[in-house]
Order: sequence, then structure tokens, then C-alpha cells
Amino acid sequence: MKNQVLLPGLLAVASGAYLLRRLGQRWGATDDEVHRAMPGDELIPHPMMETTHAITVQASADEIWPWLVQMGMDRGGWYSDPEWWDSLAERVLWSFLNSDEKTGYSIRDEPSADRIIGRFQDLKVGDVMLDGPPGTAFFTVAAMEKNRTLALYSNSHVRYIIPQALRDSPNMNIHGEFSWVFILDQINAEATRLILRTRINYWPRMFRVLTRPFYWPIDFVLARKTLWGVKWRVEKRKQELPERGGGVSYKYVGEDEPIAQQGLDKAQFG
Repeated sequence: MKNQVLLPGLLAVASGAYLLRRLGQRWGATDDEVHRAMPGDELIPHPMMETTHAITVQASADEIWPWLVQMGMDRGGWYSDPEWWDSLAERVLWSFLNSDEKTGYSIRDEPSADRIIGRFQDLKVGDVMLDGPPGTAFFTVAAMEKNRTLALYSNSHVRYIIPQALRDSPNMNIHGEFSWVFILDQINAEATRLILRTRINYWPRMFRVLTRPFYWPIDFVLARKTLWGVKWRVEKRKQELPERGGGVSYKYVGEDEPIAQQGLDKAQFG
């Protein structure tokens, strides 16, 4: 009788674990997207773990691109809505920092941007995207191809997602690297696949064994929220602009407001 109860329970746990891992590895992605080589794979050619997530955005690649290049904690944010969730990960990481690492820096209060911000549109290879106070977690822009690929690389995050006591322990020697690569694969003039591939290596082996089960669900949630956050903003903004400008094509300049690329409607000149 006990075995009749135990076996279904074990099967349910195993099935749940498999489903969670599969979602963590490839939410929204097709078989082709999961298995094919992607730009940025060369940053970590032999990863211990790899995930590929994707979503279809009803917009062209050049309409999505400005939202990607303005990402960053001290820039447009990471689009991980809602607002309380957007700051949750930062608050958790904040709790792992010592007082010196927090000095002169405060937790981001505002939600992720819901507009294109002109001053953040000049991103280039080698630039830094902060993901914590200066001197802690950050990304480096490793590669860019406009309207196609934004490849971010970090060798700092693995250390700063754990408490200081473990991070600074010489016996642990915790270190690692990961890449976060956004790929725009345009389907047609009105739709684009937004793909996020993550690759990671970290050590030592015991730390990897203990933390690996947590990686899949965390990656799944963060990747899904970021991709949905980009999709929602792009599609919402695309709907708003024709309403404001009568179908006139726009470009973004200055702080946050668009200006028309074409002249005003002739009717306005009488």
C-alpha cells in the first residue's frame, strides 16, 4: 500500500522537475532556435549550462533595437515588470553587499523605462552596463550588430549573487562567467523573433552542484519577464505613435520624446 502511494508521488516530482528544467532551458524557443549556433556563442564556447528563450514581437528589428541598447540598472532598467518585481532582484543582491560596496549608491527607485531615452542610444562595444553599485556586478558589451545582436558578458555576477562570507572565502574560490545575448531574427516587416541565449561556466565543482538546481527556475523567470517587458513596451509604443502623429514616421532624440522624421501634415499649413 505504501509503495502504491510513494511511486505516483515520485513520478509526479520527477515529472515536475523535468518540466521545470525544460522551461528553464527553452521557454518559447523553437527546436531550430535551441539547437542552432547563435551570435555570441563564441564568448563562452564550452558552457556548463545553456538556455535559449524566445518571443515574437509584432514590430521590426529596428523598432526593437533602441529598447535593447538602453538597458542597464543605471539606464533604462531590465524591463522585469511589475515595478515591485523589477526591484526585487536588486534588493536581494543588495543584501549580499558589504557596507563599503554600498557606499555612495542607492537602490534604483524608478521602474524600468516605458519610453526610448535618447541619451542611452550611443552604446558601443566595450561599454559597461551596471547591474549593481560600481565595483560589483556589471556587464561588458562584448559585441554589437545594429538591429541584429547585442552580446553582454560578465565575470562578476557569479561572485555577487552570494553572501559576502562565501564570496570572500579563500577556501571557496568562487568565480565564473556568463553571457547574455539578445538576437533579433526578423520574420517579416511586422514581426521579429526576440531570442535570448544565456551561457554560463562557474566553479568550484561543489558550489556548482549545490546551486545548479536553482539556476533553471531563476533563469526562466528572469528571461521570461525581460522578454515580455520588451515586447509589451515595443508594441504599446508602436500603437501610440500613429495615434499621436497620424501615421508619420518617428525617430527619437533628446531625453525621451520623439520628433517626426517627415514634415507636418500639409493641412496644418492651410
